[in-house]
Parts: sequence; structure tokens; C-alpha cells
Amino acid sequence: MPSYLSPGVYLEEVPSGVQPLEGVGTSTGAFVGRAERGVLDTPVLITNFTQFVTEFGSFMETGYLAYAVYSFFAEGGSRCYVVRVAASDAVKATMTIADGTDADLFTVDAASAGAWGNSLKLTIADPSSASATTHFKMVIQDGDRIEEFDNLSLDSIESKVNGISTLVTVHRLAAVSGRPANGTLSFPESGETGAGSDGTGTVDYTGTSSNRKGLSAFDVIDDINIVAIPDIAGQRSDILAAMTYCDNRKDCFFLVDPPKALAPTAVSTFKSGTGAYTGQAFDSANAALYYPWVMIQNPVSKVTITVPPSGVVAGTFSATDSLRGVHKAPAGTSDGYLNSVVGIERLVTKGEQDVLNPSGINVIRSFPGSGIAIWGARTLSSMAEWRYVNVRRLMMYIKESLDAGTQFVVFEPNSPVLWGQVRRTISAFLTRVWRDGALFGTKPEEAFFVKVDEENNPQEVRDAGQLVIEVGVAPVKPAEFVIIRISQQTQSTN
Repeated sequence: MPSYLSPGVYLEEVPSGVQPLEGVGTSTGAFVGRAERGVLDTPVLITNFTQFVTEFGSFMETGYLAYAVYSFFAEGGSRCYVVRVAASDAVKATMTIADGTDADLFTVDAASAGAWGNSLKLTIADPSSASATTHFKMVIQDGDRIEEFDNLSLDSIESKVNGISTLVTVHRLAAVSGRPANGTLSFPESGETGAGSDGTGTVDYTGTSSNRKGLSAFDVIDDINIVAIPDIAGQRSDILAAMTYCDNRKDCFFLVDPPKALAPTAVSTFKSGTGAYTGQAFDSANAALYYPWVMIQNPVSKVTITVPPSGVVAGTFSATDSLRGVHKAPAGTSDGYLNSVVGIERLVTKGEQDVLNPSGINVIRSFPGSGIAIWGARTLSSMAEWRYVNVRRLMMYIKESLDAGTQFVVFEPNSPVLWGQVRRTISAFLTRVWRDGALFGTKPEEAFFVKVDEENNPQEVRDAGQLVIEVGVAPVKPAEFVIIRISQQTQSTN
């Protein structure tokens, strides 16, 4: 206790006994797909589409990743991680630089595999200040992007270029001296020796925990929430693998893209694994399927292109989480309109949706005079308690928040004092969740309970070093069916 030695007023800060428990983020996207360039099988944090273009290049004909990320930000997404994948036989563009006597000095490789490196140009010129006998300037050009490295020598080129250039890496050949000849060189064109290639081999979109490729590269990232792999639309084995990944993690949600140009009856068989799509049915509380494909405008060419819906849906998830909260279904006229979508591949009628909705297929509808909106909020789960997207994601949010916010308990004395502190901390957090409208009930006692006492922590549990906390919540479910009963009042004869 403090000592008080003279008369006066003393102020003390007294701990409240309630640890701060903040909610975790829910709006971070996670995209996997083919891109023009960029590091392979490594998550890169992206906060706007301009940054994506810098890291991974622009739109390409052989993949939908760029369109998905563009749509994510166009629909209000704030941040996402991107993992680039490539064919197993993709190679980097490379060329060898020689001196004036055609003696090879060093090689220059494109920074990553792909045909994009074939458009690189390299210029060797005299240095600005050092001796032109042993030193030189090297300029790398990729369209509008230019990198300049001045006063280089063979001794310093690797340390001054590698790790700094985003376009190339260099490797000095052993036992050489001198400097390269001045001039401008173009990297080999497609088909020539040394040309880069996107490859035609298989692409590993999901990977494994051992190779950390594709989706499995996110094993080292904790804060991903909304997963999309638009390039695997219709590929059942990859979709099932992605579902399994999210099921095992239990902290992220997968958006399933159906094959292109499916009729409503066909998308039902695709989901159930019957008919022409024989295979394991889709059944997961951590995934949802959206139909049909949507049309967006390429912001560069201004051409309208049909793309898988997962990109725009992911952006809507993220925006709804930020504006309304994870408990709000990302659908409907208030939060489900797709601002970047100019059309949909197929107009779905109400009668057709009457068949699709009970099967857990979320339809994107066009409403004349209003726009195009997501008109469904169901998961692919066969369990009634996990029927709705927002309910499942709310429970993910609560679980992850409690996990992160109760770490202070570890190694604390397991006594009634700790139990009370834990109860107050969790109750304070869930009260905020209830006040946000995420839990059902007119008062906190109706919305949730927190039980941590001697009944669920008897002596044998405490002797095992365990603290058991039981939490129950009543999530608010969406008003999916609004029924208005109208009757005609007979005029009174009185």
C-alpha cells in the first residue's frame, strides 16, 4: 500500500477488474489466383487496386484474380491478402549481359515467373560520377515503370540491385571482370531461348500444410475472414478442398463460384453433386454459393466482361461488416446492391429462386428501376442452426474475440476471484454486441449467459490446470420472409 506522510487529498487509480476485450476484425478478404506477375505462394497485404496492379499486374485473359480484387474494392472492401499461383511449368524471363568482346558477365532474371518478363528492356550506359572503365548505369524498364541503378560495378551489382528492384534480380558469373557494353537490350520474346512463360501445367490452388502453396499459404496469416478463389469456378475437387480448409480453420468463410452459364436447374445439381456434376455434395457452415455470374466493366478497356460473383460478394461482405456489423446479412436492398455490376449472366425469376433458395443457393437478382442485388443469405450447411451466413459469421466473430480477449487468464490463479473477473470481462463484451443489435432479447440476460463458477470448475478440473467458461448467445436471424396480412374491413351498418 502507498504511504501517506502529510495531510492532503490523494488520488489513486483502482483497477476495475474488467479486462478490455475488443472484437476482432471480420472484413479482411483473402484471394488466390493467377496473376501477370508477383511473388508466388506468398500472402501480400493489399489495401487498394492500384497497389494490386503494382504488385501483381493488371487484368489478364487466363485468370479472374485481378477482376475479383478490383470488384472487392469497388464494392467497398477495405483490405485483403492476395496469393498468386502459377502453372507448375511457369518460368522466369532471363538474359545474359556481356562486355564489348561478347564475354558473359552476369545474368538478369525477371523478378517472378510469367510471360510478363518478356516485355522488359534493359539499358547499359556510362555512370554519373564513377569511372566509366569499371562502372556503369543500368536502367530497367517495364512500360511506364522505370528503375535506375547508377555507379554499379561487377563487385556491387548484386548487393545494389537484388532486394531493391521489384522488376529483376541479377547474378554475377564467376571469375569475370570488366563492365558490360553500352546499349539497350530487350528480353527474349515468347518462344525464344530465355523467354518467360505462364506455363500450361497444373495449378495448385489450395496446397497443403506441408507445401504452403495456394490457399495453404494463409496458414501463417490469422486475420483472414472472406476467402475467394475465382479461377476454380466449377472445379469440384478444388472447391471441396477450399471448404475443408475453412472448416478446419473455423475462422474464415469461403465463397463458392458455380460454373459459367448454368441454368437454375443445373446449379442445383452442381451443388448437390448429382446429374452431370456427380460427386460429393457441398455441405459446409463455412461456405456459401452465389449464382449467377455477373457482368462488370473493365476499367482499362471499358469492355464489359462476365466474371465469377465471388469478388463482388466479398466486397459486399466487407462493406456490410464495416457499416452495419457482421451480424447483418450481406444481402437485400440496403446492403446487397452491387454498385460495380452492370448486368448478370442470367435473369432469375422469383419462381426459379423459390427452388434455389431452400437448397442454399444465393441468387443475385436484377430489380427493374432499382438495380442488381444479392438476394440470399444462406450457407451450404444442412444443419438448421447454421443456415444463415450472418449467424455463422457472428459466431466466428464472438469465438475469435473471446479467444483473443481472454489470453490474460493463462497462468493466473484459478480461483473465484479470477472467475469473477472473467465473467465481468466477457459479459461487458457481449453486452456491447447485444447493444449493436446482434443478439436477440430485450435485456442482456435474455441475449446471453456467461457461466464460470465452481459448478463447471470443480476440484478435478482445477487440478488439471483447466478453466472452463460456458457462454451461450441468442443470435438475431435475418427476416428472410416478410409476411403482410391484409383483410378487407366490412363497412359497419351502425
